[in-house]
Amino acid sequence: MTARILVAILLSSMIVLAISCKNSQKAKNSSKEEAIVKVDEAKKGEVAVKNEAESSKPVEKVKQKEQAKPERPAPNYPDTLVFRMQRTPCFGQCPTYTINIYQSGWSLLEGKQFFDYEGFYTTKFTEEDLIQIENLAKKYGYDKMDHVYDAPVTDLPSATTIVNTESMNNWVYNRMNSPDELRSFEREMETMIKDKQWKRSAKGAGKNDMPE
Repeated sequence: MTARILVAILLSSMIVLAISCKNSQKAKNSSKEEAIVKVDEAKKGEVAVKNEAESSKPVEKVKQKEQAKPERPAPNYPDTLVFRMQRTPCFGQCPTYTINIYQSGWSLLEGKQFFDYEGFYTTKFTEEDLIQIENLAKKYGYDKMDHVYDAPVTDLPSATTIVNTESMNNWVYNRMNSPDELRSFEREMETMIKDKQWKRSAKGAGKNDMPE
C-alpha cells in the first residue's frame, strides 16, 4: 500500500514538472516571436523614413527649378509715360519699332524696319485713347503678368511693353512662352497705333518737342 502511494506521488510530481517545462518553453518561444516582430517593425520603420527622405529630395529640386525664372533688368522710363512698346528685330522681316505715349497724349514713334512707318513720327492720343489703353490692359490682366517670358533660343524677336497709369504699373518682356492674353494685348495696341494719323518728325525729336 505504501509503495503504491509513493509511486502515485512520484508520477504526480513528474507530470507537474513536465507541464511546467512545457509552459516555460511556450513562454520562451512567445518572447522570441515578439522580439522578432519588434525587430522587423523597427527595420520597416527605418526603411520607410529613408525612402521618404530620399523621395523628398528630388521634389525640392524640381520645385526650385520650376520657381527659377529668367531675370532681366527693369526698363527705365519717366513718370509721365503711360505706354511703351518696343519690338526688336530678328533674322527675318520682323517689324522693329518703339513707341512712347505720355500723359499729355503726345507720343513719339520710331520705326526702324518692316513697319508701316520708318523714321520718327509724332501724333496726339486723346483722353479717350488713354482710357482705352488702360481698359485693354485691365481686360487682359496685364497688371498680374510676370515681368519676363523668355527661353534660351535665338532668332526670335521680343516685345517689351510698359503700362503706367493710376490703377496699374507693370512692364513685361516677351520673347517666348508668354500667355495668349499678352499677345492679344500687344496686337490690339499695335492696331491702335497703326490707325492713328502720324506726322513725320525731325530725326532725334524727343522730350524737347513734348507739349506742356
